[in-house]
Amino acid sequence: MNIYLSIGSNIENRKRNLTDAYRRISKLGKVKSSHIYRTEPWGRENLGKFLNACILLETELDFNELLSKLQKTEEEMGRIRKQKWESRKIDIDILFCEDIIFRNPILEIPHKYLRNRRFYLEPLNEIAQDKKDPITGKTINELLTECKDKKKVWKTGNILQLKV
Repeated sequence: MNIYLSIGSNIENRKRNLTDAYRRISKLGKVKSSHIYRTEPWGRENLGKFLNACILLETELDFNELLSKLQKTEEEMGRIRKQKWESRKIDIDILFCEDIIFRNPILEIPHKYLRNRRFYLEPLNEIAQDKKDPITGKTINELLTECKDKKKVWKTGNILQLKV
């Protein structure tokens, strides 16, 4: 199963947080990462800049097991869910799961804000520009071109890697 994830952090050592999350996610299957991007906060302006990256995870886990492990990773890394649009040590969002369209009160796949957030689309375009959104039929590159989000997104020179 191919899963596209977004990871983000805006407190403490943001790069270390992303690297730690990437290392933990890599234990769930084969991974490929975008560069790290520095991004403006979405929802609340006073949160400080985020670091974000996207990951392609190829895994044999079933979806429920994967979701449980990703939530456990967030918890183990200190994620506390208090309110929407808050500072966070780590945030792991599922952007796509194969071509599945899924909706329930707490989870939407593809991610419900994917098409409207440049901080998802820029790094995702780097690793999956030809991936098609199963809802619109448009590629990630097309969604990025059409995205109206004016928030700034800066590509850093860093890519997430596993130490050999």
